[in-house]
Amino acid sequence: MTDSPPSVANEPPTVATQPPAVASQPPKRRPIPIIVAALVVVGLVLWSWLGRQSSHGGPDTSITLVTSDHDDLACASEQSFGRYRCEFRAPGVPWPTPPAPADRLVGYYTVDQKLYVIPGLFEQPALAARYASEESHKLPRDQRARFSADCQLKVTDRMTDFQTRWLKDGGWNHQDEAPVATASDCRIP
Repeated sequence: MTDSPPSVANEPPTVATQPPAVASQPPKRRPIPIIVAALVVVGLVLWSWLGRQSSHGGPDTSITLVTSDHDDLACASEQSFGRYRCEFRAPGVPWPTPPAPADRLVGYYTVDQKLYVIPGLFEQPALAARYASEESHKLPRDQRARFSADCQLKVTDRMTDFQTRWLKDGGWNHQDEAPVATASDCRIP
């Protein structure tokens, strides 16, 4: 018998192996949607915050006025909105207890001819000062200058089926509906 290395018939031949080549795969795209979502969230937070900073979230609304509107304008309706109500419950029929000036609803038109019903507009500091300044001159309505007041309006409700009066001794006009809004930060440009 010859000395020969033992036979390895059932073993596969030994081949030098290298780690398998890594196929190049495109990078995962998960970071892009996450970044986009984060930017959207940040944008919404900023938009919400800026809306609150503009004092009730609405743009300025220009309301056309004459200082005699303080005494001439009125509305009539049985509706009330919290403490806010018209001076009259029906045309020419005042409430037994009239609303306080800050709570008295009155119809006003914007420069774009949109009707709003607003409580206590002339209680706003800029309008109260303008009224006090002009009222001391006792000028008739037709000699007073028309002006606009830029105010922040916050719509709180809708008034339906009511009457408006535009002159103290004038007639009443039916209105189908108008937003009820509170005014703040009024200024006269």
